[in-house]
Amino acid sequence: MSLRRLATIGGLLSFAAADLCAQVIERPVPFDSAGQLVVITPYIADRASLRAPWWPVSGDFTEARLYTVNDSTYVLTVGRKTGVVERYTITAADREAIRAIVSRLPRDVITARNDAHNAFVKNQTILGLLVYGPAFAGAIADNGAGATAGYLVVAGGSFFAASEISRRTFISRAQSDLAFNMGHNGALAGWATMYVFDQGNRTQSAGAFVGGLAGAALGVSFGRNMTEADAVGSAFGSDMGALIGWGTTEAIRGKETCTFDPVSFVETCTRALSNRTEVAMILASGLVGYPLGLLYPRNARYHVTPGDIQTLWGTAILGMTTTSAFLGAKSSGRARAATATTGGVLGIIAGDRFLVQRYDHSRTDGGRVVLGTVAGGLMGAGVATLFNTDNPDPHFVLGLAAAGGLAGTIITEHYLDPASDAGPPRLSVTFNPASLAMLATRTPGNHSLLNVRF
Repeated sequence: MSLRRLATIGGLLSFAAADLCAQVIERPVPFDSAGQLVVITPYIADRASLRAPWWPVSGDFTEARLYTVNDSTYVLTVGRKTGVVERYTITAADREAIRAIVSRLPRDVITARNDAHNAFVKNQTILGLLVYGPAFAGAIADNGAGATAGYLVVAGGSFFAASEISRRTFISRAQSDLAFNMGHNGALAGWATMYVFDQGNRTQSAGAFVGGLAGAALGVSFGRNMTEADAVGSAFGSDMGALIGWGTTEAIRGKETCTFDPVSFVETCTRALSNRTEVAMILASGLVGYPLGLLYPRNARYHVTPGDIQTLWGTAILGMTTTSAFLGAKSSGRARAATATTGGVLGIIAGDRFLVQRYDHSRTDGGRVVLGTVAGGLMGAGVATLFNTDNPDPHFVLGLAAAGGLAGTIITEHYLDPASDAGPPRLSVTFNPASLAMLATRTPGNHSLLNVRF
């Protein structure tokens, strides 16, 4: 295949993907003077002083979007912190009043908190360099020159395709985040599907290329009606689901059993599950993780922010390190996989209980908590290694790494001092035994034995 033909194919595929993404997005009614959708956040509503009767929303909310019903009626969808989405029918006059007020705001007030065009272009360009380009090169190339040409065309074309999408439609932070996650996960899913069906290397690469583009398009489409927490939660659910599936299958597979045929002099090794079965189970776990991850911020009785979800990566790592410290030096691969997977799940549960339910972390806070946990763990492992540089004890190293990681989490949380959780108050029951003495001595007044708050 000539280099000219490779360039033509790569360019057409990149821009076809851009057109596909733009077509699957049902563009909402714009309500700023530039003709673009404005996602109204509490900050924008406060700056614009939106109020009744044309602004029907009261109380705390995460964002509001306007959609068309017909020429004279519109629907305003409002997301609450509890995950509930409310819908209000407004007239054309109310819609025009909202548009007129919002359009008078400074441009940076509107775009700084909602417009993720630059992040979307950056993320898709990274996927072009690391995912789309290599997958396309592997799918079409028979030689080094052809693979190089295919890679360069698609890797560069990803930037222009993403720029075209961001020019033609509004891209929110949720759409940018989900498109990036589903882009690389879609490529893995496409490769895994072809691998499970025992296809060749080039077909597997083609599956990865198509899966990556399809995943990015679906991420842009699905993220349209999501909050940032929804998108981050979905991505976390898929990634963690795939990792749990991997650990579970490794625990089930166990050790290889090898047999030697003295006639053919061939050694055959098998495990309880084949490689294709393991890949299929990991793929299924990752797919199931998307809806489960979405349910987390939408159904929690407390406020779950994108930063809260990010902190769970640090606690998962901490849980895996802690449980692994109890493994023996001669533990089997099955025991190691089962222990690490269980520890990761327990770490997520602990992170939800002690971090997510108590505080509201920003995305910067979430990243710093993870870094603080990892940094503390590295310091603990380093100190443990100093005691015996020739042959450090794995139990001791992992134990101090877990202790250092926990200390890193606590110290980072102390310095960040995140805001308390903004969700609805949780049910609490308090028992006051002193009231029994008051009642026994007939002390005047009201003496509560049980206090129930919700």
